[in-house]
Amino acid sequence: MKRPLLRGVFNMGRLDQSRAVAGRNLANGRPCTLVSLSVFGAMLLTAGAILAGSASARAADGGLTAQERQAGFRPVFNGVDLTGWEGAGKPANACWLVEGGMLVCDGKSGPWLRSRQRYDDFNFRFDYRLEPGGNSGVYVRVPANGNHHRHKPEEPEAGFEIQLLDDQDERYAALKDYQYTGSVYAISPATMRVCKPAGEWNTMEIDCLKGDVTVVHNGHLVVSAAAADLPSLALRCERGFLGLQNHSSRVWFRNLRIGPAVGPPASATAVEKADANSQPPSKD
Repeated sequence: MKRPLLRGVFNMGRLDQSRAVAGRNLANGRPCTLVSLSVFGAMLLTAGAILAGSASARAADGGLTAQERQAGFRPVFNGVDLTGWEGAGKPANACWLVEGGMLVCDGKSGPWLRSRQRYDDFNFRFDYRLEPGGNSGVYVRVPANGNHHRHKPEEPEAGFEIQLLDDQDERYAALKDYQYTGSVYAISPATMRVCKPAGEWNTMEIDCLKGDVTVVHNGHLVVSAAAADLPSLALRCERGFLGLQNHSSRVWFRNLRIGPAVGPPASATAVEKADANSQPPSKD
């Protein structure tokens, strides 16, 4: 029982000796280790605050580029709270939260996240990240109840879903072609699979102009669908809510922004060349 006590006394002696040396150094006008460490710590705290502030600023403006801002894009997530979004039928905070400037679904039981505004023609851009085996989706032009299935005229009105999935996970090896990331679910399959490994950030762009839908995934045009060629797409609403799906797995979103529709083929280059006087997407 005495050894820990003696060790403590010895350490206290060394600390007192260090303080004495520090005092002599200060008296002689030489740098003091303790003071240097304090200054260094303050510098680290200041740098951390600056970086945190920069990250918050980037999140607040939706990661907009100068070209996007000029073309009429605006953020739809402020990186701080769920302003502009709501849980569909249940409180959003049951499974949705803001973490480090990101919009996160924790995969717990709860609602999908619905925009408070409705949109018709638009170009929606965002980054997303999935956990291994992750599954989610983006609801497009859906009614308030989120319906995104309609294949007959007599069925209730519906929007559609753009699939988000960890395509590389073995459990999904035998899915239908329209069930992989970027596909207009059950309507138009993605022409290629370009998901990054789970845990890495992906980019996506969804462009809707009347009955034309295009999807750019990680810089690749993976869907160019026209209602004139797809009866199921022709049955879907051309105005409705945006939504983020809760499919019982963790998913992260950031840099959510929306701007004027471009029309097929949607691409970053086309958007950057859009008329600076373009009107923002219409909403309620």
